Amino acid sequence: MPASIAKAGSSGSEIDPPNAMVDEKRRKRMISNRESARRSRMKRQKHMEDLVTEKSILERKIYEDNKKHVALWQRHLALESENKVLTDEKLKLAEYLKNLQQILASYNAIESDQDHLEVSDRFLNPWQVHGSVKSITASGMFKV
Repeated sequence: MPASIAKAGSSGSEIDPPNAMVDEKRRKRMISNRESARRSRMKRQKHMEDLVTEKSILERKIYEDNKKHVALWQRHLALESENKVLTDEKLKLAEYLKNLQQILASYNAIESDQDHLEVSDRFLNPWQVHGSVKSITASGMFKV
């Protein structure tokens, strides 16, 4: 019986020590590599979970910021509109004040010349309609 066959058929306790040492190192390296790969996969999975969480947080923040932006833009438009109304009112009041100052100036000028001045109601009450006003009736415009 050749020696190689005898070794192959043996129980394995007769394996030569240098090969056993190499096989043991190889086995330990394989176990270490597997453990390292497992840690790497876990680290990568944890990183992905963190990125998904961060993405969700950022998407929520974008949604909330967009809502705030829309609300602020609507407020801006409302203030712009209010500002236009107030500017128009200011111009009307300035014109009214100018008219009052003219009336007062003419009153003072006339008062110095005369003892008595009659100022037309048209100047004192410019918001009231003067002259002949015909009443408008709804004679037949609305039928019930």
